[in-house]
Amino acid sequence: MKKKLLAAAGLIGVLVLAGCAGGANSETEQLKQQIAQLEQQVTELENSSAADTADDAASAQTDDAAAPDTAEDTSTDAAADTSADQAAEASTGAADTAAAGNTGTTATPTFEELTEKVEAYVAKVDEDAASSAQKTLENYFTLKQEEDAIDRELEYYEDDLEFQYRNGSLTRDEYRLKERELDLLEDKLDAAEDTLEFVYGIDD
Repeated sequence: MKKKLLAAAGLIGVLVLAGCAGGANSETEQLKQQIAQLEQQVTELENSSAADTADDAASAQTDDAAAPDTAEDTSTDAAADTSADQAAEASTGAADTAAAGNTGTTATPTFEELTEKVEAYVAKVDEDAASSAQKTLENYFTLKQEEDAIDRELEYYEDDLEFQYRNGSLTRDEYRLKERELDLLEDKLDAAEDTLEFVYGIDD
């Protein structure tokens, strides 16, 4: 823009000098008209330059006004990500705690509870064996699933005994006594399983 203004001013000067050198009135009038036109063009260029500057300033203000929204969005996204991460960590921690409970004493059934479950299962198998009802595979699988569930609980109990012995909650003699009691309970469950397989003709 400055180059255009300088070029226009230089052209005006050249025309003025040419007018003075010629000395003719008609040429002078033409030069005056050209000068007036050039001055008008210079004025228009100046006005245009001022308008462009105003537009740039307005655009900059608009960008500055939009910046807080962007910052707010970024802050909101960051907060959401943080909340999601915290929720995931809490969920993982809960899962780890639940898994750790299997090696402690709180999540494992007591020996008395296991004894009741095994005795009830043995009675159920004996009753089914003595029944004259048709021996279908559905009945077998139902009883077998129950036996598997009790067997898993016995394994949890055995793991818990080992855990207690290792951390000093049980002496060696106490541990061996409870192990023998557990073995007897497992033998009862195994005998019931053998009866079930014999009654239903399953060789497993």
